[in-house]
Amino acid sequence: MEAYDVAVIGGGIIGCSAANHLAAAGYRTILMEQLDLAGATSGRTSRLQYCGLSYFSRFRSVLDTLSRPGEAWEGVELARRAMRDRSGFVRQTPERVRPITFFFPLYRDGSIPLWQVRLGFSLLERLDPGGVPLDQSLLSPEEARREPVLAHLRDPDRLVGVMHYTEYQFDWPERICVDAALNAEDNGASIANHTAVTSLARRPDGVWSIATTDRRTSASGSVEARAVVNAAGVWVDDLAAASRLTVPPVNQGCKGTNVMVRLPEAFRGLGFETMTRGGEPFYVIPWDDLHYFGPRNKAHDSSADGFLTSEDEVTGLIDEMNYQFPALGLRRQDVIYSWSGVRPRTARRGHPAGGPAVMLHDFARQGLPGYYVYTGGLLMTHRSAGRAIVAGVARRLAPSGPSRAMPYGARSFPEDHNTPRISPSYPAVSISDLRFACQHEHVQRLEDLMFRRVRLGWSERMGCDIAHDVAREVRDVMGWSSAEADGEADGYIAELRRKYQLRT
Repeated sequence: MEAYDVAVIGGGIIGCSAANHLAAAGYRTILMEQLDLAGATSGRTSRLQYCGLSYFSRFRSVLDTLSRPGEAWEGVELARRAMRDRSGFVRQTPERVRPITFFFPLYRDGSIPLWQVRLGFSLLERLDPGGVPLDQSLLSPEEARREPVLAHLRDPDRLVGVMHYTEYQFDWPERICVDAALNAEDNGASIANHTAVTSLARRPDGVWSIATTDRRTSASGSVEARAVVNAAGVWVDDLAAASRLTVPPVNQGCKGTNVMVRLPEAFRGLGFETMTRGGEPFYVIPWDDLHYFGPRNKAHDSSADGFLTSEDEVTGLIDEMNYQFPALGLRRQDVIYSWSGVRPRTARRGHPAGGPAVMLHDFARQGLPGYYVYTGGLLMTHRSAGRAIVAGVARRLAPSGPSRAMPYGARSFPEDHNTPRISPSYPAVSISDLRFACQHEHVQRLEDLMFRRVRLGWSERMGCDIAHDVAREVRDVMGWSSAEADGEADGYIAELRRKYQLRT
């Protein structure tokens, strides 16, 4: 049985970041994931390195803020963390983000008054002095009318102004998870993707025994570790229940749905933040030549249904988009594809979709020393999450090895000018990139390669048109027969239709 200092369960952004930070701190670490790295929630986010403005939207007045001081302070702390992680990521890993100009239209008698938005932006800048600026400015209604894209806004006569600011977008979240995991591996960590953890048990000597199942072969296995970090996202409570650990539930899921469309040329490269008629944040975000909008949020558990979009959710988002931009007249047939994911949220009494708190739970006081659970994890603050997890573990457990430099760099493929691009439609990806990823980056399925090692999946056709070509180009590396390669491609296309309702 292999022995580690720390076993990290969950290969989403929090688990990958935790493994990277723990390995750099000198802990012998294993990262285990039942699917592929970033194969669930982390690949279905808004993809924003968000500034955190919406943390202030819960409070409608000064009196409302004063009546809930705890929640107000929580919002400030979350916004501070978002701004500082934003600056850190943009400066440390510029290859994985891109700036986007955002507009925030503000209306007379709107749910958020102009003074509150201006105060929010001012506070954000003060929470991160010397950080990456927001470059915010206020366009008057007259100035807004001169912007071609703003002519599509609803109720132009009710505009009191449009905030104009710079936001950053991750390009793309799955690769950021893979980068972190591979950086951890360089510092000695082990990666076991497509490996399900079936149960945990703490032995009398204090060591944790972890039972596993290989999802490809169904073979059983086990590892042991002095500590366990449960970063399984919306499944953290499921794992505790399966292991019969006497701990209270700490997660409440919140499903979010987004829709991808092609908007008029005036929208190209530009984003919008606004509020829905129900008072929830609503975003329109560019992605190459396309745009996606959402999310539509609702409480949800960790079942598979939470990762499938319903027709009501899609049509509801189209209806909201047409309310915000009535001139567009979007229809159901304009949707190219859609996606949903269940975000892990920290359980909070009276909040069916959980609260916004981001925290590490140490269950030593409940008689389970060495068992930690992280809840509320966010892509935009994953590096501070990794640091918090190391700090929590270090309070009770010393590393077995020396610390090393903390690697935050983006991974790149070796240049090979002798192999062509996989297709003229996908000029950024070469055949050598595909083969290198399969050889060195823990690829097990075609979907692992298309979505999370190269960015073929998040394109207009989602790689549907070249899936068979890709499978054939790597089949010798993967050990697939011709029939198995075609089966991988056929299965990939079928999953695109099922998971994303891809319009092919």
